[in-house]
This record gives sequence, C-alpha cells and structure tokens, in this order.
Amino acid sequence: MIAMKKSYLLDWILFISGGICITTGLMLDFHLLPGGQTYKRLFANIHIYGGYIMGVGILLHLFWHKSWISIATRQYMRLKHKGDVI
Repeated sequence: MIAMKKSYLLDWILFISGGICITTGLMLDFHLLPGGQTYKRLFANIHIYGGYIMGVGILLHLFWHKSWISIATRQYMRLKHKGDVI
C-alpha cells in the first residue's frame, strides 16, 4: 500500500511539473506574457525549476520501477530472439 501511495504521489508530481513546463514553454515561445522582461524572467525561472522537478521525478520513477523494466526487457529480448513478432 505504501508503494502505491508513493507511485500515486510521484505521478501527480510528474503531471503537475509537466503541465507547468508545457504551459510556461508555450507562453514563452509564443510571447503570451504581459508586462515585458520582468514577467519573462519570472516565467523562465518557473519553467526551468519545473523542468528540474520533472527530471528528478522521472529518475525516481525509473529507479522505483527498475525491476519491472528489467523483466520487460528480458521478455522482449527473449521473444525477439525466438523470431516472434510482438
């Protein structure tokens, strides 16, 4: 149960930080910011730190699921060597 809560919390962190990166990235790219340079720097910092949080979250996600990734890769490679089509 604790592992499921960790995974659920991490999924929300990844979802929110990804949304922040997408939103601020679009706002910066299409110049949708009011107020000039001051707001541009603020949103750029939000974009950067949101990306840092997302990067750490992805690394944690991969670390927590490394056994599943290993098993799935082994099964895929075994099927590929037998000539089966997935």
